[in-house]
Amino acid sequence: MDNKQFGKVFGGVFGAALLVFGTANAGAYAVDEWVFPSATYDEYTYIGTTDVSNMAVADAKSMFLTQTATFRESAELHVTYLDETAQYPLKDVEIALDETLERAQSGAQNQFIFDLSESQTRSFLKKQFKDIPFTEADIATVHLQLERALEGGQTVSRTDISSDALEMRPDVVAQASFSHSLETADTKQVLEALDGTILAPDETFSFLASLEELTLFEVTDAELTEIASAIYGAMLRTNFLVEQRSISESVPENVPAGEEAAINRSLGVDFAFSNPNASSFTLNTYVQDGKLVASIHGLPFVHEYKISTTGDIDIEPRLIKQFSAFVSSGSEVREEGRDGKRIEVVRTMLDDGKEVQVERVSSDFYPPVHRIEVYPLTQPEAAAPENETVIDWPLAGDPDFVDLNNNGVHDAAELVNSGSEVVDWPVSGDEDFVDINNNGIHDPAELTYEKGVVLPDGTVVPGTEDDSTDTPSTDRENDTDTDSDSDANDADTEPEIEAQYDKSGKQIQP
Repeated sequence: MDNKQFGKVFGGVFGAALLVFGTANAGAYAVDEWVFPSATYDEYTYIGTTDVSNMAVADAKSMFLTQTATFRESAELHVTYLDETAQYPLKDVEIALDETLERAQSGAQNQFIFDLSESQTRSFLKKQFKDIPFTEADIATVHLQLERALEGGQTVSRTDISSDALEMRPDVVAQASFSHSLETADTKQVLEALDGTILAPDETFSFLASLEELTLFEVTDAELTEIASAIYGAMLRTNFLVEQRSISESVPENVPAGEEAAINRSLGVDFAFSNPNASSFTLNTYVQDGKLVASIHGLPFVHEYKISTTGDIDIEPRLIKQFSAFVSSGSEVREEGRDGKRIEVVRTMLDDGKEVQVERVSSDFYPPVHRIEVYPLTQPEAAAPENETVIDWPLAGDPDFVDLNNNGVHDAAELVNSGSEVVDWPVSGDEDFVDINNNGIHDPAELTYEKGVVLPDGTVVPGTEDDSTDTPSTDRENDTDTDSDSDANDADTEPEIEAQYDKSGKQIQP
């Protein structure tokens, strides 16, 4: 082969080799530029919670391949729908690692891309949230939401799928009704204003705030209390949270036990509650068939809520006696009184009729109103028994008051009351009746005096049979004139001094 021909062959081979080499390098360049924009991540680059700053893409891929198995075993995804939370199984979850690395941007926060099975999501919803009518569109929406919840690559992820984006039809989830006493025209205006109120997620409903724009002239606080109580009764049958609630001083007539929510506009007593769910509900209030009704519409709950009273105890009032100068006799009833009541309310969460949770809601206490009776200040004297005589004993200062022991009590009263039995003293006409002072009362009934004692009225008790002492005359008017004449004829003789006796009967020497 001549040189010319050799040159042509060599040139062809060299050109082909150069073409192959160029094509290979161009492919690598294209991969670097288009598939992996940067062979090494810049500063402040994160994929999920992992820092891949200054790390080669290939190294990052190797690291994530090692972590993938661990992630499936330890990671948790908690899915909440209204009043129930379940854990989504992640053992078969696939991470689109190549796509994740390709889309990662240097110097930014990037998310993982997960590939979940929609059929697995459908099975999960049916098993964990049974009886909830998810539509196919709802399942697709939830599936996408679950993938997004995992994008952060966190060990524990949480998501709430009960949003207003779900297409399932809202239903009545709770209702309360009872006979009412609504009479004023303004109550209709109140019910219409409350009907259709939207209870937004994580927002608080205030009863009084909802009525601020209304002009209410006739409606009473008692009527507002009944309306608020109907709403409270419906709210108790959900997972809503009470923010403010009070009760009245007495048990309401129509409201079921434990379901009162009192309203007092002058004192600012309000009723308020909040919706802790991620979806909205609608409140409806109306009167139907003579009953006040409050109902709540929204996505159906997983559980059923039942309200009951564990203690409904009546508390009897006490009797209070008061005394007044304005009551002359008998008694007057100032307050009839009424029973009090203590009510313990619990909320039970049921799943297929079985108790899942029991929650104490409230302990309502209505104090009793005590009965008040008013009596006169002084009580009338008690009537004497039929066979007993009540003696009106003399008091100090009375002419016939006798107090030889000087203790301030009529001696006869002391004598009669000294024993445990009432003494049956003789009366006028009995053979043993003694009445020296001629006052109609048996003398021992007044006092058993020592013989020879001078009574306050001048009467002298006769001495004993062997008593030789002359007793003073008991009748000064029957003295003989002899003594008077003798006194007149003997002027030099000292006048006779009348004998005086002390309380013990002894003569007082002049």
